[in-house]
Formats: sequence, C-alpha cells, structure tokens
Amino acid sequence: MTTHVEKLDFYRPTADIFERYHQEPFAIFLDSSTPVAGRCSSPQFAGSSQAPSTPAADCCSSSSRQYERYSIIALEPYLILTETEGRCTENGAACPESLEQRLSRRLEEHREENPTHLPLIAGAFGYFSYDFCRKFENIRSRHPRTVQVPDAFFAFYDVLIIEDREERALYLTMREEAEDFGARLTKYRAELRKPCFVPAPPAHKGLAPFSSAFTKASYKEAIRRLIEYIRAGDIYIANMTQQLRLSSSREPYEVYRYLRTHHPAPFGGFLQGVDFQVVCASPERFVRIRGSRVETRPIKGTRKRGSTEQEDSMLREELRHSTKDRSELLMIVDLERNDLNHICEAGSVQVPEHFVIEDYSTVFHLVSTVIGRRRQDIEIPELLHSLFPGGSITGAPKIRAMEIIDELELERRNLYTGTLGYFSSDGNCDFNIMIRTGICHRNQWHLGVGGGITCESDPEAEYEETLQKAKAMREALWSGDGARGQADSDDARELSDGLGGDARGQADTIGDDAHGQADSDDARELSDGLGDGARGLSEGLDGARKHADTGGGCADTDDDFVREETV
Repeated sequence: MTTHVEKLDFYRPTADIFERYHQEPFAIFLDSSTPVAGRCSSPQFAGSSQAPSTPAADCCSSSSRQYERYSIIALEPYLILTETEGRCTENGAACPESLEQRLSRRLEEHREENPTHLPLIAGAFGYFSYDFCRKFENIRSRHPRTVQVPDAFFAFYDVLIIEDREERALYLTMREEAEDFGARLTKYRAELRKPCFVPAPPAHKGLAPFSSAFTKASYKEAIRRLIEYIRAGDIYIANMTQQLRLSSSREPYEVYRYLRTHHPAPFGGFLQGVDFQVVCASPERFVRIRGSRVETRPIKGTRKRGSTEQEDSMLREELRHSTKDRSELLMIVDLERNDLNHICEAGSVQVPEHFVIEDYSTVFHLVSTVIGRRRQDIEIPELLHSLFPGGSITGAPKIRAMEIIDELELERRNLYTGTLGYFSSDGNCDFNIMIRTGICHRNQWHLGVGGGITCESDPEAEYEETLQKAKAMREALWSGDGARGQADSDDARELSDGLGGDARGQADTIGDDAHGQADSDDARELSDGLGDGARGLSEGLDGARKHADTGGGCADTDDDFVREETV
C-alpha cells in the first residue's frame, strides 16, 4: 500500500474541520483539548518541554506538553472489522478468524513505514470494549447485553487529516489505491480550505437526571462486600463501577462539543457509528507504542476541584499525601509493570514518573508512567492478551478481580473501561481508557462511572466519587428542562425509572444470578453487532465514499484536541 502525504499550505484546527465531517459514516476524531497551562500543578514545569533529569515523583507531569501536539480525523472507511459475542465480520460478511487475528493480518498486508514526524500516516482506528477484552482472560459475564453495539470495531480509512499543533500545520494523507484518488484529493484540498466555525456552546450548571440499577444503598453494600474479599486475601484492589442511563434532547456531537469546550481532557474522541455514537473525554492513556518504547499511564486517586484557589490547593495536597490513594496507585503500577514484562525485554520496564498530580476541570488525579522496551516478536494478539483489559480499571490480581467485579456489579460494562485509539501501519499504536465516556444508542445514553476500592475505602465517599466523575457528562447532556435537570438529591440519584421492576429488584440483591448468561435473539440479529444499517454495509461503503461531499453542512468550534501523539 502507498499513502500520499502532503503538508497543506494553510492551517485550520481539526476541531473546526470536523464540523463538516462529523456525520459521515464511521468518522472518527481522536482529539485532545487540554490546555497546556492547565495540566500542570507545579509551576517549575509549567512551560517546560523537557523532562526533569530525575524521576518526577510528586510533581506535575513534565511530559504533558507532548499530549497537545497532534489531532487526527479519519474519514471514508474502506475495510471495517467488528466482533460481537465472538462473531467477527469484515465489511458485514462473516469471518472465520477472531477480530484480533484478522486485524493483525490486515495490518501486516497494509504495512507501510512512516517517514514523517507524524504519529501515523495510515492504519486502523477503533475500539475494544471491556466485554471484548474479558475473553483474553477467559472470563464470561453473567449479565445480558444491555447496549447493542459491537464488542470491538476497527476500520481502515482512505483519508486522514492530521493537525500538528506545535507547528500549527495541517497534513492530509490519502491511500493512493483509493478510487478516484486525484479527484478526491482535489476535493479535500478545496473543502479543508473553507472556513467552518460555530461559536462555542455556553457553559451552564444544569445536570441531566439519571437512573441506575444500583441505589445508593446497594452500591455501598457492594463496596462493603468487595472490601470483605480484600480482607479475605482474594484481591488487593478492584475497580467497582455502576452504569447510568440518561436521556437528552442534545445531539451527540453537541454533547461532545460541550465537553471539549468546558471539560477538556487529553485523551478524548468522537466516533459516528451506524446507530450509535461514542463521546469520550478520557484523562487516561492506556498504552502507546512508538518504535520499541511501550508506555502506559495508570490513574488512581481522585479529588473534586474546589470552588476557590485556596480550596483547590488544599484538595491537591490532600490527594498528594493520601496513603490510601498512593497505595492504590502503587498496586496498579505493580500490576502494569507485570503486564508490560510479558511483552518487553527483560529488565527494561521502569517507572520514570510516579505519584504525579494532574489537574482537570472537575477533578484532580494521581498518575504514574510505566515504560518498557518492546520485544520485536510481539504481534497484536499477544499484545492484547498481555495488556487488555487495563489494570487500573480491573484490579490486582487481575483475573480474580474481574471475576468479583462481574459478581458484584449489576450490569455489563460494555464499552466503558474499554479502549479507543489506533494501530498504525508501521507497527505503532496509541489507546486510551474509555472512562468519562458516553455511549448514545438510539437516543439512549449509557455512562459508566466507578473507582478503585481498597480495604481503606469508605463506601459513602466512593459512591460520591462516582457522581463527581459523572458530573461533566451530565452537565453536557442537560437539556435545559428546569428544576428536574438541576436535581441532584439522593432521591434523584436513586431513580430506577425506565429500568423495570426486575432491575429494581436486582439492585437490592447483589450477587443475584438472575441476569444469567442471557444471549437474546435481538443481540444475535444485530448483523454481528453493527446494528440495523450494517447488513448493507458492503454496498453502503461505496455510497458513503461518494457522499463525502460538497461542503455538506458545517458547524462549529474553535477548540482543538488529541492525545500525546494521540489517543
């Protein structure tokens, strides 16, 4: 495969550009909107692009500036892989291989070196859900499917638009084998030159109401039972979550625009599926590979932001010196070191940054960086099996933690705590952890929230932490419906409307096996997970390419967003 790469003779933020394309079939935007100055809680590193000469323990991440450099838009997929309940499809047709095997094969067939400084020039973009990743540890779920979207989705694209924020430069890449290559290249050059701007959405304080299979009382009881497992020696730490359902009249891309404007995050993204959208404002990188270097950045430890600078400072220091949060992160770092050792050269795994405080719009986080030197013989299936799902959102030991999670949580996690990003055609990759992520499926929003539990955890504080983590998404989803939207009382939190009597009853009986291994006909009939529109996907891809169009409607924003060389 040969990819045409050109630096355009003008600059425009990809956040503005994506306004024109966000409704295109399977359009993806990997985007980081975090301001450079806002990432640092230690002034001595606020403007630095160089790492300190010694490990940066207890300070702001000195590498934060790197997270700001690239944003990537992927358009016009020509090959789409999905997997749902173990059934893989390629452009809608059944595949005899697993998705990870077919993905590895296709990446090898499309292998191409990247001679540029860009993070990639071609590759496969998509996600692995938490439910997909469970198979790597052979752990089935007792819960039925509640969100009918693919367990994994990856697409190869004809067109990438890449913004280098450091250079203030815009790059266009296109597969030279693409149909009508010359005409489409001319079309994109002209379209990208056109201004496309809509004012940023105004901020507000409204919060969308939600429902959950958990009540506050049953969530706290689940945490107490999890602590019992820890004290009994089954595990050291586990991530406990609940799934929220929300309704909103806001369009998914409008929700995304609000988040990136008012709650920027370093590892965000937007995916336009057939009948679903993914809106992500994640603060956490899961894994990045550049050449031989492998990097993961687990987060453990959270404090809400204060209402004054003084309160901010107090909460930041409280997190910095919290023995509970530091021990929580230490255990996950140890797990990630172990996972990286499966794919890295012996003795190469290190922790160059430990217990770093990072600032976000609604919370502070405690973060560490773990790196290693990848072995040359590692391929995608082994990489996935060794690392996925992430230790920070499962626990330690990982397998037992995942078993207990499925026992105590009341629903499948679906995409929540999965991972979104890309595999490059030259063997590199970059993926986030899908937290602070909303899934919109047929106008119903699904939002997972949770946190790490240790024997020192306070159930009341852990429940409140989940609400704090949901705050930005609930704010973005608020439809302006008055007092109901503002409601944030215990009564509102414990709503179970829309979940049905079975779900309410289940909320009071943690560990009940009533969900069983249900595998409904509806799920099987999803055309292997892509939804109602997928059956015509093979034919529809050509139509979608031709549709990529004439200016097609434009809208917004004056912000920008990626990940440290993206995810």
